Amino acid sequence: MLSDEERQELDMLYGPARPAGGNGVQPHELTLHPRSWQKLDSASATALDAYLARAAALHLSNLFPEIFHLLWIVDEEGDLWFSVEEVVDQSGVTIGMLPKTVQARPLNLMKLGHPALIADPLKLGRIGGEVVFDPDDPDDSGRNFCLTNASGRYGLRSGQRREHLQSVAGKFEENGLSFWLDFQTPR
Repeated sequence: MLSDEERQELDMLYGPARPAGGNGVQPHELTLHPRSWQKLDSASATALDAYLARAAALHLSNLFPEIFHLLWIVDEEGDLWFSVEEVVDQSGVTIGMLPKTVQARPLNLMKLGHPALIADPLKLGRIGGEVVFDPDDPDDSGRNFCLTNASGRYGLRSGQRREHLQSVAGKFEENGLSFWLDFQTPR
């Protein structure tokens, strides 16, 4: 349980913990979590960094980071969780992933979006978004991946600020991961 002081600090860093906006939490996202679901810590960051470096360097695998994307979210407690956006069937079995640009999917398949990354049944999140492959870094830093707040349910809600995304970038950087930022204006 967070103290009032801890909650206020997290509110300043990442924004207040609120329910999902947009189309809310889908029923399957209340009980299912992606197989690739991980909490950001030194071990997972080291593995993620190695994967992203390999994916950017090997042309064969560039199709994966260009087509698929990594979801991330900061939960009420201030922990950062990430996974690939996975697709499951009606029974909850992981089918795989659909490319980001594909909006249509068979009716019996469901995406596990940002709410599925939060363990708490209330699904309160502070800010969410994506890590996407985009070597067109406007700062010419050589970074191939971009950190966005592109979550219709947690990242594009009113009140989200660039500073919140910068705090998330800082959390990644504390664990050795550096991305260029693309803050999208909340709706």
